[in-house]
Amino acid sequence: MTKPESELDRVQLNNEWHARPVANMATPCRCTHQVIRRKISASDSRARFAQLCGQYSQAAPSAQSRHHMVQIGTALVKWEGHTEADSITHLIPGNASPLFSEHAAHFTPADLIQCFGDEIICGVHIEVFKQSKDDMDLETIKATLGSNEIFGGPIADGNAALWSSFRLDAEGYARIVMVDHSLPASAVGRYLQRIVESESYRLQAMSALPLARQTMAALTVLEEELEPLMNQLTRAGDDIDHELLLTDLSHMAARIEHLAAESSYRFAAARAYSQIVQQRLKELREERVLTQPRYSMFLQRTLQPAMRTCEAAERRIEELAQRVSRALTLLNSMVDMIQTRQTNAMMRTMSQNAQIQVRLQQAVEGFSTFVISYYALGILSYVLVGLEAAGYLPFDPKLILAATAPLLLASVWFMSRKLRKRLTGELK
Repeated sequence: MTKPESELDRVQLNNEWHARPVANMATPCRCTHQVIRRKISASDSRARFAQLCGQYSQAAPSAQSRHHMVQIGTALVKWEGHTEADSITHLIPGNASPLFSEHAAHFTPADLIQCFGDEIICGVHIEVFKQSKDDMDLETIKATLGSNEIFGGPIADGNAALWSSFRLDAEGYARIVMVDHSLPASAVGRYLQRIVESESYRLQAMSALPLARQTMAALTVLEEELEPLMNQLTRAGDDIDHELLLTDLSHMAARIEHLAAESSYRFAAARAYSQIVQQRLKELREERVLTQPRYSMFLQRTLQPAMRTCEAAERRIEELAQRVSRALTLLNSMVDMIQTRQTNAMMRTMSQNAQIQVRLQQAVEGFSTFVISYYALGILSYVLVGLEAAGYLPFDPKLILAATAPLLLASVWFMSRKLRKRLTGELK
């Protein structure tokens, strides 16, 4: 019997609490962490990693898994699938002699990285060794990291120390030294995970900086193009080509929306990555050291300005979109006002034409009264002349026409007036 879908969802959500196991390894050990940009689908990369696990007789990740940890020889390998990339953490017991001369990734299969691609966007080598606070020699650590300027200090409430120069080696990897003073064996893996996550998420957050700069440059061009259009709007009068201006503003609004669509996801992802970095640095519980700049200080000094640049680009996009929107609203209002003015003028012209037509109609009706009366009198004259010729009319026909003409004219005028009133009432 299959489980209901709601119960399956509940089980999957509950399993998320245990989905990210910590790769634990006692001190001394070394770690290599790589973040590979995904060029294939997440399911394909998972399937390739599962095939590799099968070649070394290791359990493969499940179909929906985003995290998996296997033991390949002496190396502990942890795979983690992210939204845009895959990360591989290699852990090997013991330290290289000298430090960083042989990395943990050298003890894992050479084709491991090929499961996910070859574009490494973040690489970190970490050496973890045991040493007391009194025996720690900063000069040796500087020589190991290859720089006189190092950042770091006590972490984990003084139970460990963390140092890095934040400079890349010849292979493009950052080097970090973690000195274990008195950490519990189970805590080493947790602190290693916080360190590699702060590095990987920092670089993924910084990947939005080039896009922010490109966006800033594009916004500067758009603002320069908007200025003359706004100057046209400030000119009152009908000499503005409103159709052309509306086309230009609409095209600019479309370009701004396209710019926002291209950058919104990357800026939102960078903001999320930055928040994760801040949280991981806080979890390191780093102590302030007066003689050396802190590890977190360098990260924040580089990350925060980049994030502010991204935020400034987002604000400029929104503000420019609002300016163009207000300009379009203003232009539409001006066009509506001009159209209203033209409509009122047209209505006045139509009203004047209607009045002229009424007056012409009244004049025509006056003339028609005379015309009808004239023809009626003409017909009556024919009748009277015929009656006179037959001897039935004792009076002169001209006298009868003279007496009848005013009455006939009044009758025709009265009938035409009554007919006009009746037609007018029906139209109302």
